[in-house]
Amino acid sequence: MLVAISLLVIISSLSIFLVTSQQTSLNENHFITQLEGDLYYAQAFAIENQLPVQVRIFPSLHHYYIRADVNTGNIVERYYDNDISFSNNTMISFNINSNGNFSKFGTLEFRIGKQDYKLTIQIGKGRFYATKL
Repeated sequence: MLVAISLLVIISSLSIFLVTSQQTSLNENHFITQLEGDLYYAQAFAIENQLPVQVRIFPSLHHYYIRADVNTGNIVERYYDNDISFSNNTMISFNINSNGNFSKFGTLEFRIGKQDYKLTIQIGKGRFYATKL
């Protein structure tokens, strides 16, 4: 009986470690997918309404929003997990023009847990992608 209980305790303690690593993986995929989806939505909104769209990321507050103008208000507003941190801790700001192109290009580096990522925004045509480092 003691052997069976000890095996049950060992197996259950191992499953906790498996669940925490799975949760980290889900957080990574969720944030990246959500951010990419929001940026695609902002591009579509800008093209459809012929309005420039503002994207503002506040790393210290773990928050970002996407806004067209004062009349429309926030199109998207998200709070993200505290495990996600951008390398630049000040506000990150760029626009998506009415033709779908980004006003700034370059890379935004961020970390989810222990894994580093970068969001690369390319010149012209509104192309971007996220990759692991």
